Amino acid sequence: MTVVFFDLGETLVTAPRRWLPGARELLRSLQHKGLRLGVISNTGDLQSRQEILDLLPPDFEQQPFESSLLLFSSEVGTEKPDRAIFEAAVARAAVDVSECLYCSENVVETLMAQQVGMLTVRVQTAPHSDLGTLGRDLDRFLALA
Repeated sequence: MTVVFFDLGETLVTAPRRWLPGARELLRSLQHKGLRLGVISNTGDLQSRQEILDLLPPDFEQQPFESSLLLFSSEVGTEKPDRAIFEAAVARAAVDVSECLYCSENVVETLMAQQVGMLTVRVQTAPHSDLGTLGRDLDRFLALA
């Protein structure tokens, strides 16, 4: 696994403009390990990147994510769970699909990502978010793989 894609809403962040517990630390840890980070998120009819960012926590930074791996549905023209958005993510990552992991709280999205060939992790939503342990669990997985 070399590329990790995240959903935004209820996976990394929640309303009103708050990080889920452990999300920032997880992103830093994965980046420190040399993993490439991306986002696959449904953004409805938002017209600009700034409108999307305005809904995220004030300290949300695009920097941990590769700019080409930020897939917002309003920009790419297709929404999850359509397989096309997952296929576009893999194409942009320019690695074998088996090197891509998708993390989301949504079971239908994770199933579609699996259909495309991605590895998936389904995370728990707040107040039971398990992002704080995801980094450790991924380390265990990588050691076993």
